Amino acid sequence: MSLLIGTDDGLFHVDSVPFEKGEPEQVLDCGVVTAVKTFDAAEGVFVASSEGAYRSTDGKSWTDLGVPLGDRFWHAGQSEVWSILVTPEAWYAGTNDPYIYRSVDDGETWAELKGFRELPSRGHWESPIDPHYARLRALEQIPGRPDDLIAGVEAGGIHISHDGGQTWTDRRDTIVDDIHQVLPISEDVWLATTGYLDHNLENLGMGHAVGEGGLWRTVDGGDSWERVDRGNDFSYIRRVFIHDGTVIFSGGEEAPPAWVNDEHESALFESTNFGRDWERASYPGEPHEVVETWTIHDGEVLCGSGLFDVPDTRDDVEGRVAKRTDNGEYETVGHVASNVSRIKSLEP
Repeated sequence: MSLLIGTDDGLFHVDSVPFEKGEPEQVLDCGVVTAVKTFDAAEGVFVASSEGAYRSTDGKSWTDLGVPLGDRFWHAGQSEVWSILVTPEAWYAGTNDPYIYRSVDDGETWAELKGFRELPSRGHWESPIDPHYARLRALEQIPGRPDDLIAGVEAGGIHISHDGGQTWTDRRDTIVDDIHQVLPISEDVWLATTGYLDHNLENLGMGHAVGEGGLWRTVDGGDSWERVDRGNDFSYIRRVFIHDGTVIFSGGEEAPPAWVNDEHESALFESTNFGRDWERASYPGEPHEVVETWTIHDGEVLCGSGLFDVPDTRDDVEGRVAKRTDNGEYETVGHVASNVSRIKSLEP
């Protein structure tokens, strides 16, 4: 099996794991990779990135899907694709600002879902990097509900559509603002990973305030949420992964601005009882590298790590791919030149 590796410098491919540094071949020069996904509803692999969205049917040659980008503001430059979703009915792409686009002809043409612009809380959405730069990090279909979609905004909460994205229900009041990932497990049970930007504190004049962060769970389809890593100091969490009943996440004590000079620590946690108890796991790259992505490769768990979104690029930090061994330990299986944000195993 081969492996796709999404980095801050584009998409790379290796034929096997482990691999030596320099062995991965760049197959797509697309800037920062924000998603690498496959879907049952369409053949091939889909990539979202800071320079657009792409599709490949062989993992090496790529077609630009032409998701509308344009200039968001005269001072802010081009927008970016942060999420992608493919269903039997339509393809969706989420950008910063943020907007949602839909295609009903396999990516030939795209139309904005303008109902997403009408959400009442939209005027409060922003990110720590740029006050006009909220990102649509998560686009998911609710299991068992083909017309129901979830949109997670960094920072702007979680919102739900019941008609394929035409209209949306504002749910920002049900969960903290800074959404990184939404992972639907069933029709009503989802997990969400969050960061530290809290608009309730920010609106009190505290700037880009440090909120609670953490890993959150809903058991009623987003009507209410509870934090499942309560008491965890490493609560700036980008992504969560589930395999064979084990829930895994990596968290930082601080948000990315503190990562530039290693003024933070990060940790990796695992739970075999869906969050009632957590065990801290040692991993290569601790205490500073943050694990951002996972995949199953030849039946084994692989993960990718780095230092993400730091204000100044760290030339001394490489991207790492590690393997979780049968006894639950982690070992490095390869390096690339920059942060590993997404990995995806490909069937032969």
